Amino acid sequence: MKHLFLLFLIALLPMVASAEAVEINGIYYNLVAKVKQAEVTNKPSGYYTGSVTIPESVTYGGIEYSVTAIGEKAFFYCKSLTSVTIPNSVTKIGSAAFQSCILLTSITIPNNVISIGHHAFDTCTSLTSVIIPNGVTSIEFYTFYGCTSLTSLVIPNSVTSIGQSAFYHCSGLTSITFPNVLNTLGRSSFEGCI
Repeated sequence: MKHLFLLFLIALLPMVASAEAVEINGIYYNLVAKVKQAEVTNKPSGYYTGSVTIPESVTYGGIEYSVTAIGEKAFFYCKSLTSVTIPNSVTKIGSAAFQSCILLTSITIPNNVISIGHHAFDTCTSLTSVIIPNGVTSIEFYTFYGCTSLTSLVIPNSVTSIGQSAFYHCSGLTSITFPNVLNTLGRSSFEGCI
């Protein structure tokens, strides 16, 4: 029995070793060695500030990893973050990834992004523009909640679902372009926008 338990622990060792975030050129990542992918994560202490440029790939321990995701709460509450450049390699933006980044004024979401988590840009009160790519099919609940400086919005035809309070209290909105087909429009999606 002890022998099996030891084998089990040895099998888990690579996963445990890669679970800790690593810092590469000022940005922290969770690395998934098996698929050679990296996910941007939050700083273990402190916050990202100023302008951040995320590379398409990073090298750690002699292995190159493709940066494919902005993790959950990666830039959460980074109140001094002013801009972020997201590479085309990213396909996913996690929940609350940029929540409460109150100095973030604009962001270009790459065309390869197919998933944007709930609360992703919640309370980004300085955000004036955002381009949602064609691959996104759903705008989750509270995604752009309280983005009071957002003035115009184009929702691509790929989007068929907008979640509850997705654009709640986006009071600066003066222009919205809706997709041709919208199957679901959540409660209070655009409440407080006029």
